Amino acid sequence: MARHFSGGRLRAARRAAGLTAEQVADAVGRSPWAVWRWERGAAQPGIGTADLLADAVGVSLPDLLADDRQAVTV
Repeated sequence: MARHFSGGRLRAARRAAGLTAEQVADAVGRSPWAVWRWERGAAQPGIGTADLLADAVGVSLPDLLADDRQAVTV
């Protein structure tokens, strides 16, 4: 099962934590623009940055990953 970083999950975790994109950006040493791009799926963070993002929003790294498989309808 392939998994990838999910911008939607990052956005949801950030909002649940009551954080702004600017606060998350400061916590990981990147720009708010980078956080917004990751949340929209326009870019993917490296594994080290993804781990920092998880820490910043208070979740585990697997919580920010989504399954690549598509649901198959028969």
